[in-house]
Amino acid sequence: MESIISIEELAFEYLDGNLVLKDVSLDIAKGSYVALLGANGSGKSTLARHVNGILVPKSGRVQVAGMDTQDDAKKMEIRKLVGMVFQHPDNQIVATTVEDDVAFGLENFNVAPKVIEERVTWALRETGLSAVRKRPPHLLSGGQKQRLAIAGALAMQQQVLVLDEATSMLDAKGRDDVLQMVRHLHQNGTTIITVTHHMEEVLEADQVVVLNQGMVVMTGTPREIFRNSRRLRQLNLDVPAIAQVSAKLHEVLPAVSADAITPEELMTDLAALSTRPNHGKAASNTDLCDDDPTANDEIIQMQDVSHVYLQGTPLEHHALRRADLTLRSGEALAIVGATGSGKSTVMQHLNGIYRPQRGTVWAVDVDLGSPHANIAKVRQEIGMLFQNPEDQLFEQLVGDDVAYGPLQMRMDLKEVRRRVRWALEMVGLDFDTFKDRPVFALSGGEKRRAALAGVLALRPKVLVLDEPTAGLDPRSASDLLDRLRHLKKEEDVSIVFVTHNIEEVLNLADRVIIMHDGQTKGTYSIEQIMDGPSLLLDHGFEAPPILVLQQMLREQGFGSVFGRTPDEVSDMILQSLGLASPKDADVLAEEGL
Repeated sequence: MESIISIEELAFEYLDGNLVLKDVSLDIAKGSYVALLGANGSGKSTLARHVNGILVPKSGRVQVAGMDTQDDAKKMEIRKLVGMVFQHPDNQIVATTVEDDVAFGLENFNVAPKVIEERVTWALRETGLSAVRKRPPHLLSGGQKQRLAIAGALAMQQQVLVLDEATSMLDAKGRDDVLQMVRHLHQNGTTIITVTHHMEEVLEADQVVVLNQGMVVMTGTPREIFRNSRRLRQLNLDVPAIAQVSAKLHEVLPAVSADAITPEELMTDLAALSTRPNHGKAASNTDLCDDDPTANDEIIQMQDVSHVYLQGTPLEHHALRRADLTLRSGEALAIVGATGSGKSTVMQHLNGIYRPQRGTVWAVDVDLGSPHANIAKVRQEIGMLFQNPEDQLFEQLVGDDVAYGPLQMRMDLKEVRRRVRWALEMVGLDFDTFKDRPVFALSGGEKRRAALAGVLALRPKVLVLDEPTAGLDPRSASDLLDRLRHLKKEEDVSIVFVTHNIEEVLNLADRVIIMHDGQTKGTYSIEQIMDGPSLLLDHGFEAPPILVLQQMLREQGFGSVFGRTPDEVSDMILQSLGLASPKDADVLAEEGL
């Protein structure tokens, strides 16, 4: 097929001398759909920024439709062809209203006013932003800002669309809506290049390119790439949950495909095993539950809280209409909901950033509605990590940034050093390696860990986390969740976290609050969430494939299969078949299965 992007022996380094890309050669066919994968710091975003000439090679060459990106006379033509949506939408929002921001690029390319109006209206409708077209962008939620950046790119109707983690802040429905839009653009001839850590999104692609330390190390179709699960894990990546279950089952049951990537594909193989004598004896969901936290003391309580931004002005916006929340000591509580449902506003009420305009908030025995509330005590005992935690880093060196809080508490230097060491080790950053490292030299994942260490150095009773794994590669995200579970279990830290990832909820939470339109719509145990996809569907969420698979297994008579992780689900399927290890495969082999 005709190539629209040609990359030859590309190398690039930043001003600090860090060689990010090394000898990258790649051809992208016109009309193709390419996914770029790689761990944090592998060079994905840097490569994406070369496609429309934001960055130019140190050596090698990048051509777009035959035009060299280093040719300044061709830059405008290249950017007419190639649109880009960045990972952090604030980096590309420039206008004072939503509709003006969508129109900005079109105006710069001298598009006719009538056409601009038509395209802006269409792009806002497609991204669900029509109702806020007059709103200033700074009043949007993080997810709405992400939609705005996408709307601006859609309105341009360019031949190539580059998406750099463009769905990282979107809820499941918003992500699905964007994928449908991208799918439609692709079907109509647009070349799609997407950088993502969501393995399910990769399944949309024709071609997958995997980078490691600035070099292309794997290429192929999604199925070909995900077949190499061991290699992907070595690269700090992962495979979709269903592919993990499929690969593990294949080790014991060769008749089960090693590379199934959807619940339906896997169930086709498992259906042949449904008549085995031990079938239907998997453990129930109660076998997987953590200790019931209901008997523990309440550490935070929010009742009937509402919040209005810019109250009494033409820009008045009801962020919360009625929010209720209870956090018990020693539990992890997840808050989920659509973009703009009020999740982040709830979070900022929990340590006194916002005071309740109506209703009550009690946190660590402090009434946050009182004008005499001991806010210093609350903020010492309730640590908060924001949606973009790198914005919380302000010192030049990592160790100094982590030490800032303890120093403000006037601790002696020996205790400060002890706390900095403990906090860095808690987040997986070696004290001696990172204490004197400049903050600007950290990768995105390392900045997130350093910001969390700064919060932990105060030894809080509660952690409040807004999208804690957004932008992290799969293995880094998994490691962070492991560390949060350790803090919860071993350090008795209670956790409240906002997420759009239901699989993340399954891995960490004891209970889940579902929000919609500024209101708490229900609080559910993990067991209720796992009982079936219908509860999630009733609230407008897409059930993750791992839950869909378990529902299908139960319907097919595989017993009460309830697992939070792919490994748990795999083990339960084997248990229902009377198998527990690869040696048991001999039994099935004798039966021809």
